Amino acid sequence: MTTTANKALVTRYYDEVLNQRNLAALDDLLAPNFASWLPDGTRLGRAEYRDAVAASHQAFPDLVVEVLDQLAEGDKVATRWRASGTHRGPFAGIPATGRPVMITAMHLHWVVDGKLTEHWEEIDLLRLMRQLGVLG
Repeated sequence: MTTTANKALVTRYYDEVLNQRNLAALDDLLAPNFASWLPDGTRLGRAEYRDAVAASHQAFPDLVVEVLDQLAEGDKVATRWRASGTHRGPFAGIPATGRPVMITAMHLHWVVDGKLTEHWEEIDLLRLMRQLGVLG
């Protein structure tokens, strides 16, 4: 695939899965051996990743993700994004606070044969915890 096609695939992920809450789209977007790597080194497979996205949607039902920058080279796509929403359900063991949040993060996706094969996330969790009132 071209870098343009790879960027379009990743953009589809943000639009359909995160913003439109269409978890079924993951079946088409993710490779069978998909792995998501969290900042602490935790590896999530397809099923765990789907559960994590669903939990984020439950915790922040009005979540909106905006792509700020996107670069592609070869089979990798880097995306800087911003997300905003209201904390209406449990998240990371924190009961709903009703507080609005806005965070920024970066993802790196690896695309192989038109599918997302790996995903790395760097996210400003300290800022999120402060907005939720967990940290001062």
